[in-house]
Amino acid sequence: MIRLRLIVRNIAALICLGAAFLLLARSGLPDKIESYARSGARGAGEALEIGSAAPPFQLWNSSGEQVALEDAAGMATLINFWATYCGPCRQELRDLQRLQDSRPDLVRILAVNMGESAASVADWRINLGIGYDLLLDPALAVSKLYMVRGLPTSYLLDSSLRIRQVYYGPVKLRQLEADIERLARRV
Repeated sequence: MIRLRLIVRNIAALICLGAAFLLLARSGLPDKIESYARSGARGAGEALEIGSAAPPFQLWNSSGEQVALEDAAGMATLINFWATYCGPCRQELRDLQRLQDSRPDLVRILAVNMGESAASVADWRINLGIGYDLLLDPALAVSKLYMVRGLPTSYLLDSSLRIRQVYYGPVKLRQLEADIERLARRV
């Protein structure tokens, strides 16, 4: 039984790694994110920039309600892109729940699932004990808008919904807490 679990974990890890390489091969790495905002529209293939307004979106959550990014204005917001086949996403979703539990007054979490069914996402919500919004992006429209090329990817927005930090890959809870505290002090 233990050996079977080990084999299943290794296969899941290889699938996740293969998906990441496929995403990179298909779309490449984003352009460097600058620490200042440039004026003008984004060009094709150009990453979102620190200081720029986050692209607005509206998605259904796993409970069947519509959630708009604009609803999060007024507090720090973390947009996290994830999928059930992504091993690091599982731990990160749990860490995000701890963050939400410890600082509900400072941060709102919007976890955008990339292309999976509502039933699958709802099962994960229950199994992991997630209380924040798990949003469904079945056509990957928002993922493309935010130019997601690997999982997990997260965007930290300030209370004006401007991008203040981008995390490619898993981010430590301690780092998120420090960055959110720093944003709170800026207000």
